Amino acid sequence: MTDQTPPKPPAGKKQQRPETRRTPNDRVPGKTTKRGGRGLSDWAQEIYTAPTARDPNDEVDARVTLSTRLRKPKVHLTAPTTVSHMELERYMGRWYEIARLPYFTERRCTQDVTADYLLGEDGMVRVTNRCNHADGGVGTAQGIARVVDPNSNTQLQISFRTLYGVHVLWDDYWVIGLGSDYEYALVGQPSRRRGWVLAREPRPTEDQVQRWLDEFGAKGFPTLSFERTLQSGDV
Repeated sequence: MTDQTPPKPPAGKKQQRPETRRTPNDRVPGKTTKRGGRGLSDWAQEIYTAPTARDPNDEVDARVTLSTRLRKPKVHLTAPTTVSHMELERYMGRWYEIARLPYFTERRCTQDVTADYLLGEDGMVRVTNRCNHADGGVGTAQGIARVVDPNSNTQLQISFRTLYGVHVLWDDYWVIGLGSDYEYALVGQPSRRRGWVLAREPRPTEDQVQRWLDEFGAKGFPTLSFERTLQSGDV
């Protein structure tokens, strides 16, 4: 150590400061990000940005649902509301498909489409779907469903595929409408791309079917795209 003062830089030259580089992860505390959030990471901003405040008197038939079950969470900003509550035991049994939004998994089903539900002791629902094909064959699909909203029992997920014995590729199964006597059920998905009109009887009246479709339409589903399902009454 020494008491000598450090030499001064030559006249006309400025002392250079050591160069520092900022990585994308560096943050200045309290600094506003480009996306308008304070104290939130880019990942959080990309996943969800809180909506602006609404007038509490506005009536909006929508619900915000944030699901983190997938690697990339999905946000349903305008998801249809489900029924307030459903007794799972009463929902079990056979349902007849009366109408559906077309989807490739049922492209071969021409008539007599049914769904049978059985509640297991573990709380899981065993599902068996059947339908008749144009060539006279019978299609069958077996899967399981699980309740994801135990407070209402109206939001479920259903899977028909397994990988090494474990069910994968879960789809949303939301009960959008339900008869007071469980005589009909309107089942759909938050995206409104899939929907089914189910009934306990294979041949409801046209007035009943139209009322159920109108109820679907009130929730934002494309009612004109629904296809009627032929039921022979033999199953």
